[in-house]
Amino acid sequence: MAMLPPPCADFYPTLDALVTAANRHAKDQGYAIVKLRTKKRGHLVVKANLACARGAARKSSGQGKRNCSTIKCDCPFDAYAVQKKNTPGWELTVKNGEHNHGPSSPEDLVVHRRADMTKEVREEIRRFTEAGRKPSEIYTNLRMAAEAQGRKIAVNQRDINNVKSMIRREAIVSAASSTTTSGDQLLQPPPTEELSDGTKDPNNLQLRLLEQKIATQEAQLREKDALLREKDAQLQIARLEAELSRRTTNTDNQYPQFNPYG
Repeated sequence: MAMLPPPCADFYPTLDALVTAANRHAKDQGYAIVKLRTKKRGHLVVKANLACARGAARKSSGQGKRNCSTIKCDCPFDAYAVQKKNTPGWELTVKNGEHNHGPSSPEDLVVHRRADMTKEVREEIRRFTEAGRKPSEIYTNLRMAAEAQGRKIAVNQRDINNVKSMIRREAIVSAASSTTTSGDQLLQPPPTEELSDGTKDPNNLQLRLLEQKIATQEAQLREKDALLREKDAQLQIARLEAELSRRTTNTDNQYPQFNPYG
């Protein structure tokens, strides 16, 4: 199937709007478009070179032996976006609309996966995660919801796992933050208590008595726990002695002692 280039008849208010529209067309055709280089006039970007996501492979500068796979295949697709003077916006020009590869699934192209991982999709993944759904179930629900709207979603299970990991990290940071806040509150001096007769208790006698009562109860619980552990140990020893006695009796019955005077 021939992969058609994006239309070039429209103007767009921004460069990002142009690239988004071009990738909306490219997604249905089986490829993706990325920005390569930009040209500035002063502080403003006035031109951007565009290429296929499967264009020239970047040479690795590392010295290791790791063999990283890539989808790059030196695709010759070439285009550029320019904002000329006295024009209503950005205009796309395709210099070479040919590709040297077949169409790819949107899930295999990072450009489309990032574009489809919107804030709404992240919230849906969070909601399904809190409900205890597995990544495969979340993927199925997202795909069915997109198909019901007449579109395809380029999100795979790896993206869902990444979002779930981000949710777990946020929960850990939130828990650590709340623990730090609680610790800061504990470091604050206790407030002055007010007695039942309405007078102030600057020495916090009621609080001190309550703390002593709690400490006494904790000591009693620790003592009870120690007694229970000791009883459990005694029962365990008794069971082991009974088992040893039983095995000794069985051995004596199986191999009776020899009596030379019998």
